[in-house]
Parts: sequence; C-alpha cells; structure tokens
Amino acid sequence: MMEESNDEQPEIVTHEEVALAEKEANQSATASPKVQSNTASSVPAPSPLPSFLSTPASTPSKVAQVSPPVFPSVGKAGSPSGSPASGGVTSPARSTPPRSEAPGPMQTPFEASSAIPVAAGEGQAEPNMVSEATQGSGLFGWFSNSSLVHRVVEKTKSSVESVITTLDPGMKEVIRSGGEVEIVVTSIKENKVAPVREAFQQTFGRATVTGKEGQASTAAQPVGFTAGLKGAEDRINTLRRSGDLPENTPVVSIEGFIVELFPDRWYEMSCLVLTDPANRIELQTCSQPTLIPTQYVMAAQDRTPNDYPLRWSGLAVPIGQVIEEHQPHIGRADWQKVLSGVSRRDSLFLSALTLAHMYKERLPTSFIS
Repeated sequence: MMEESNDEQPEIVTHEEVALAEKEANQSATASPKVQSNTASSVPAPSPLPSFLSTPASTPSKVAQVSPPVFPSVGKAGSPSGSPASGGVTSPARSTPPRSEAPGPMQTPFEASSAIPVAAGEGQAEPNMVSEATQGSGLFGWFSNSSLVHRVVEKTKSSVESVITTLDPGMKEVIRSGGEVEIVVTSIKENKVAPVREAFQQTFGRATVTGKEGQASTAAQPVGFTAGLKGAEDRINTLRRSGDLPENTPVVSIEGFIVELFPDRWYEMSCLVLTDPANRIELQTCSQPTLIPTQYVMAAQDRTPNDYPLRWSGLAVPIGQVIEEHQPHIGRADWQKVLSGVSRRDSLFLSALTLAHMYKERLPTSFIS
C-alpha cells in the first residue's frame, strides 16, 4: 500500500527565536519560586473543627494531605515540556503546610485560666500573708471577733441575771460575788452592807463584800463633818487592831452625823471612808443630806447632859431614837424615807457608787483587767 503523503511542512525556527525562547523560560523560572512562596505564606492554616463536629473514633484523626498542583515547565515557544532534554525548566517543590490535628474537648473558663502558666511572684501572695488572711476566718472567727455577738451575749447574760434576781433577790449576792475585789464594811447591819455590795458589784462586775462590826470613839449622835469623819476612821482602826481583818484588806466605813448647814436648818448625812493600804488609796465622800425637823434636834440636845464626856463630838441620843419616840409609827431605821421620800439605803447606794468609781479609777490597770 502506498503511504499517504503529508502536505504539512515542518515549521522552520531560526536560531534567534530559539535563543529568545530560552531567555524567556529562564526569566519565568527565576520569578516562579518567589510568587509561589508568597502565595503559600499568604494562605492561612486551616482552623480546627469544633469539638461537636469532630469525626468519630473510627475515622482517622489526621486530615489527609492535599498534594499541591504541579505547574508544567515551558519548553519551546507554544509547546509545554517537562523534560530537561527538551530545554524546559522544572518548577521548584512547594513547602508542605503543617498537619492540623482534631481539637480536644471543650474546657470551662476556670479550667482554661488555670492552665495558663503564671510566673513566680505575679498574682501570688506570700505564704505568711495568706496565713494571716485565713487566720481567724470561718464561723468561729466571726463569733470571736464580732462586737455585735459580744453585746448580744452580755445583754442575754444581764437579762437572765435580772430574771433570777427578780424571782429570788437573795441570788444577786451569789451571782455577782467573787472576783479579785474584796471589800469589808465596818458594820453588820444590812442597810449599810447591802448598798455597798451592790455599788461595788455594779462597778466591778464581780466583788465580794462582807460586814464586820467596828466600834467608834465618838458620841452616839456625831455632830458636824469632823465628828463624822472621826467616827468612820475610828471604826476602821478598831477593826484592824482587833486582828479579825487581814492587814491589806480594803475597808469601807460608814458613819452618820447631823450638821447645821443653814441657820436653824439641820440635816442628816453619812460619811463614807475607804482605805486600801496595799495600793495606798484613801477616799472620802458623803451622802446627800436629809432635812430634819428642828424640834427633834432640840429634843436630843435637851437630853444630853452638860457633863457628857463625848459632848465635844455630838449628842448622847441618836436622832432616830428621838423621832421614833415622838412618832411611834416611824421606825428609827427608815425615818429618812418617811421625812424625805428617799430611804437611807438608796442614799448610801448612790454615795457608795461614787466611792467605788473613784476607787476603780485609782487602781492599777493590771488589777482592774
């Protein structure tokens, strides 16, 4: 068989065209890596999928790598060629992007903040500061440091004591007795011992107050401030000399007297003296005056003889006895209540309260606390 003749004639390429094509191929090959590298760096890495869209355990955890496209090199003009024999230039290999893994489980804000490393010394308190901050914390620390709780406890304690002493007044001495304050009164009469005990217990909280009889060397009814002070001091001295009282025990002495404060106006008062040899304290005060009708004083003067040995200090007959003889319905123990409306016990309590306060102010701080 005869072969068909090919009418197409081969294209004739000159030497200048070949040189120009090789020069253009070299220029495109040198510019291609920069473009590709810029393109690769500008493309961000794929973001990880959320945890709820993660693939099941059966599927592989890694994403399949996608091969980058291959750009064929240019050979002669108008005909691509990848072989070096045809004069083409191969494209440089692209950098492989990092493999991304499936995200882990979601975390709470606290877990995420706890995972952040903190440098030493930042946001961390010193151990001693932490211990001081936590010291006294909690319910017990709040109770021990709360002034409101202390006030409630004191109020409750006072209310309970008030109820007990109201139902049984004799329990007041038992509840408030004790402590470091011990006082001895130079009398065994309850109308003198009780107001002193109540005054010192109210001032110090707890105090032990007892009575022992002490004798005075003044008249039966002292007249004037000097006689009243002398009688109170005599009772203290005789009690200490008797040996029934420890040497340094604080003593309170009470001596009643009458005094003419205004012309023909006579009043009954009481002188209170406190001595504490251990702390070198000596105090004096007087109770409020109680007006005495003049006829009772004149009667007491008439019954005092001129040769009475103690006339320098007063009268031979007490005013209470004279009032009781003139008005039998008024006793000698409570005549102040009938004549002035204030009992002698209340008057002695107020003056003893003043004496206890002055005594507390002069005591050493360590003794009071």
